[in-house]
Amino acid sequence: MGAGRTGRVLAWLICVGLAWAGLTGAAAADDDTVPRPFSFSDQSPTVAIYGLPRAQGYTVAERGHWHAGVQVDYTSHYTAQDNAREQLLFDGETTRAALLFRRGFAHRWQASIEIPFVDHSGGIGDGFIDDFHDTFGFADGGRSRAPRDRQQFRYRRDGRLALDVSDSPSGLGDVRMGLKKRLPGIGGWGAAVAGELKLPTGDADRLTGSGGTDVALWATVGNNQNGASDWRLLAGAGGLYSGEGDVLSDQRVQGVGFGWASIGYALTPDFVVQVQANTHSAFYENTGLEALDGVAVQGALGLDWQVTERSALAFAIIEDLNTGASPDVSFTLGLQHGF
Repeated sequence: MGAGRTGRVLAWLICVGLAWAGLTGAAAADDDTVPRPFSFSDQSPTVAIYGLPRAQGYTVAERGHWHAGVQVDYTSHYTAQDNAREQLLFDGETTRAALLFRRGFAHRWQASIEIPFVDHSGGIGDGFIDDFHDTFGFADGGRSRAPRDRQQFRYRRDGRLALDVSDSPSGLGDVRMGLKKRLPGIGGWGAAVAGELKLPTGDADRLTGSGGTDVALWATVGNNQNGASDWRLLAGAGGLYSGEGDVLSDQRVQGVGFGWASIGYALTPDFVVQVQANTHSAFYENTGLEALDGVAVQGALGLDWQVTERSALAFAIIEDLNTGASPDVSFTLGLQHGF
């Protein structure tokens, strides 16, 4: 059920995105000579429900113009950890598909909204992921010995079942609204400050939301504001404050730090090969399990393609660099279009 339902939703979202790309009027995509990070964040079942921002660049939509996009993330989970007091198993797949809208205002301000749909399932990708790990020599954390295509997110502490989601749930995720201000920058370096508000529109019992409202603030700086270099350098950092939520509330850390950095090279004016690292501090405390209190570090490798003057497509493969603190593999695909 989960795989078929997700496929229909993804097909609808991609058709909407392609319709925008084909039917809308003139101009208004980001400058394709400035760095654009891969738009991803940690998709662990107990992290993605909070307002951890996705990596962003320093550009904003031009005044009076809109950008629209479709962002699809596929994540394969397998994490089994335990100690004398705790037992944790995250096994399954998560597909997150989101519609994104941005509008530019005067004085280089931008407003945005993101509307996600989240689907957890046993999926059909375990065999492919096993082969992927074998091919590239990545550790699988015991995945190859686990039952295939199972969905189970379970955490037991001191004999009490604190989390148990095993019925392949799906639904609307937590809607996010953002503001960003592009700063003048210095020479070839551009910068921006931004903030985001996450609303509790998802369902904490189904792990499509946290049940709380979160606020994030961050700053981003990058090179090539004058378009003179083939290199694309970008970094961002900030903090997240999460409000009262309904998932492991007695262990949750309300203040979390995060950051990202990317390096890309333009093979041609339209194709940029890029590597990126994202990190964040722990979302939970009073636990001895890396999946809850570890510092997550994820690495991405992929391609940013300026398809037309108005449309861009990005694809990346994401691996956990601090094994056990985040999902072992994710794939992200994003389409954006300016009009």
